[in-house]
Amino acid sequence: MPRTVVIGAGIAGLSTAYFLQKLHGRDADYLLLESSGHLGGKITTYAGDGFLVEGGPDSFLTQKRAALDLCRELGLGDQLIGSNQTATPSTYVLSKGRLHPMPEGMMLMAPTMILPVLRSRLISWPGKLRMGLEIFVGRNTTDPDESLGSFVRRRLGAEMLEKIAGPLMAGIHSGDPDSLSLRSTFPMFLELEAKHRSLVLGMMRRKKAQASAQAGASASKPAPDKHTSMFTTLSGGVQQLPDALVSRLDPERIGLNCPVQSLTWEGDPAQGGGYRVTLAGGASAPAENVVFATPAYVTAEIVERLDPALAGNLRKIRYVSTATVSLAFRRSEITCELNGFGFIVPRSEGRRINACSWSSAKFKHRAPEDSVLLRVFIGGAFAEELAEQDEDALIEVARQELREILGITATPILARAYRWRKSVPQYNVGHGLLIQEIERGLATHPGLYLAGAAYHGSGIPECIQRGAETAAKIHRGERLPHPSGAPAACGPAPVALGAASTS
Repeated sequence: MPRTVVIGAGIAGLSTAYFLQKLHGRDADYLLLESSGHLGGKITTYAGDGFLVEGGPDSFLTQKRAALDLCRELGLGDQLIGSNQTATPSTYVLSKGRLHPMPEGMMLMAPTMILPVLRSRLISWPGKLRMGLEIFVGRNTTDPDESLGSFVRRRLGAEMLEKIAGPLMAGIHSGDPDSLSLRSTFPMFLELEAKHRSLVLGMMRRKKAQASAQAGASASKPAPDKHTSMFTTLSGGVQQLPDALVSRLDPERIGLNCPVQSLTWEGDPAQGGGYRVTLAGGASAPAENVVFATPAYVTAEIVERLDPALAGNLRKIRYVSTATVSLAFRRSEITCELNGFGFIVPRSEGRRINACSWSSAKFKHRAPEDSVLLRVFIGGAFAEELAEQDEDALIEVARQELREILGITATPILARAYRWRKSVPQYNVGHGLLIQEIERGLATHPGLYLAGAAYHGSGIPECIQRGAETAAKIHRGERLPHPSGAPAACGPAPVALGAASTS
């Protein structure tokens, strides 16, 4: 196997290295470089004094199998846990200063049940009437890449966008619904409209079909799968997943605190050549394959000398800053009810937070029995400057907001803030065409690959899947001819990273 350099050791980079090693065994010739001293990217878990705090993602979607299957493959199957079952509404919406239950049966932004929406005090009667007219709204035949905000407003009305779909999208993508591409973020809704014309009818039919399929499966008595909730995590925190990947990798092939500065093509065009990966400290390494599992703007800086046009397109992918603040309190000092999983905050409320997750109610093993753990979300497309404050300021913002919204005046017994500057890629309108243009530019460079959250899905399962697919392509030797026409032979013999590496 030729030398492969993987740049970036978040979940996508770790997965790429893992699957390369799985495919090639002891013959796997890879080098994993990480600019920081942490492996796992935004996945980071703090455990102490009986609390389990997630700094980044706290779970992953069960419906997308890659993360679930990888956990089981790594021996973490017995650590998988779904969200707690609760008879109370799982999510609330802050409206006019009060928390209102999300109507039962909401599937993201689409209702699957009519009566709960009619009974809800969250949506006004004019808003309910507008939602009811959705079954008469025709398909979109003019806009090939409609924004998510336009889609919801057109089909379900402005109130649904303001109170439910908008804040939910802010929680998932940290984005502006009127900028996010429906096709690139939630193609399922596009497909439902195309097939059923009505989103509401499509969701109801889909739910009925799923119920029938489950009934049929129950009749055949298959082996039960306990992970039936929408979100799954690990009992010891999501960081168990990258930690398990790292434990399977060769430590001699991992370089921490190794920021990559540039990538160049070298060699005689007539004789073939390869890439040279140069680190900020001056050390370098040759490579036949290079996998970028870095944010698009970081990749752009590295490939600038190699291909300015490609770098320019990569910079067009916008990123926004976010932050999370976790606060723990003694249960005896909390006077409000914390039934459910938390609440979301519409922009119209004028608050400085986007949402609050009741972590100790959402998953087991998050806090001692006599305590509660809450996690507040700050920043995103509309308030990046708030997320970029220092940790003490973020904690103070979270405390003030919870004091005014939930009446929590107690002093936290634990407070931890995590800042994620320019960390969340935005799949804005035109994203699909931009990715096609990026991939056309990439195809002119043999052995270059893109993995990570910026391109074909930003969740943990998508990043794992992308890593597996990239490793498989390298294994199959899927490399296009270099523009010079020269074969892409491997460069000089590998060199040690020397002092630049702390692995």
